[in-house]
Amino acid sequence: MTNEDNPRISHLLAAVTWLEVAILFWAGLGLLFYPSVVDPVWPWPLAPFNTRFLGALYSAALIAAYLQARTGRWSPARVVTPMIFIFTLVVTVFSFVHMERFDPNRVETWIWFGLYLGVCLNAGVHLWWYRTWPVPGRPPTGPTRVLLQALMICLGLYGMALLLAPTEASGFWPWTLDDFHAQLYSVTFLTPALGAWVLLRGATPLDQHTFGITLAAWGALPILGLVLADVLTRRIDWSTVDTWLWLALFGAMAATGTSLAVRARESG
Repeated sequence: MTNEDNPRISHLLAAVTWLEVAILFWAGLGLLFYPSVVDPVWPWPLAPFNTRFLGALYSAALIAAYLQARTGRWSPARVVTPMIFIFTLVVTVFSFVHMERFDPNRVETWIWFGLYLGVCLNAGVHLWWYRTWPVPGRPPTGPTRVLLQALMICLGLYGMALLLAPTEASGFWPWTLDDFHAQLYSVTFLTPALGAWVLLRGATPLDQHTFGITLAAWGALPILGLVLADVLTRRIDWSTVDTWLWLALFGAMAATGTSLAVRARESG
């Protein structure tokens, strides 16, 4: 794809994405590997498994944000920006729904809402501005299309289940989720579901590769986070069907993402 076919994103979108990269680097790697550093300044108290899971999500999101910021062009921004929008929109809405979890006297609370509102608004405005830009690439065919359709449907439905019936939908998770965290974690599934839908309309190899490696990390890093948290707490029963169902879910996401990334490299 030539630069003429792949225009640059605005300086504002690029700058905000670089800001996201910095924040995701600190929050993601901090919560995943150095929770004692980040926990004291988090806007609400975190239990060990939620700490590592959030760190895994932010670390995976870091990959997509970095690739968008580094390239600074419509591909891969056309898939990353919608994912940023849905992620921040859901988290913002359900942070307001569960305002009782936040202390308005803490500066971290204001930073949380300010960042999420700002990033969400920035992504939404740019999606509106770019709504008439052409779709680069062609709609995927064959096994790639089947994988994307399966992701869109399965992850989308499960993400909606976590939003609408958080207690029931999270019942098989290895640790207990309250409604707040279950609804926040719906973005784990809604975000890639939207990304898959975008790719089904048309995708360049770079679009697909960016989505694939992000999804692979989105599946693999939560498993790593579970192991790291359990090393310290010894609370996970690794023999239960529920635990293995959860591992299978995230393992399937990791495997599917890897497959999509490999296929993109081969086609590119």
